[in-house]
Amino acid sequence: MNMSIPAFHVSDASKVTGAGDIVIASRAGGGAAGVFALRVSAHFDPLIDDYPTGSLTIKADLTDSVRATFTATSVELINSYGKHNPTVCLTGRCTSDAAVGAAPVKGLRYWVMLVDNKGPDGPTGTPDVAGFAIHDRNGGRIAYGTGPLKGGDFKVMPK
Repeated sequence: MNMSIPAFHVSDASKVTGAGDIVIASRAGGGAAGVFALRVSAHFDPLIDDYPTGSLTIKADLTDSVRATFTATSVELINSYGKHNPTVCLTGRCTSDAAVGAAPVKGLRYWVMLVDNKGPDGPTGTPDVAGFAIHDRNGGRIAYGTGPLKGGDFKVMPK
């Protein structure tokens, strides 16, 4: 019998807030709008908090993905870095209002990356960037997308 020890994940001092719509023209069609909306408020301060905490909602309406709303039930890891365009990555568990075929999707995990380009249009007109992936308990991809923010703003405050 083989033994496997999972990777040890340690969060760092991080905070992210904001909301916005990400439009991906190549992911529109067949009834999909080509948009995902993301709303987040998450943080971790190792001097105060035992674990990362917060809220995250992703509403995906993209081709090649399950069209649904995904709601985080945990923030298991949050890491941030960068000075000029702070970036944060979050992972955890989530639920969904969707079904694949007749069965509800279960055992969902999310990964999110947000890049704060300093303001709604960035200092040089560069929008914030958001990316996400959601997988089920068998490792199957349920939804994904990455693109520039078309409306809204993310504030990433790294350590």
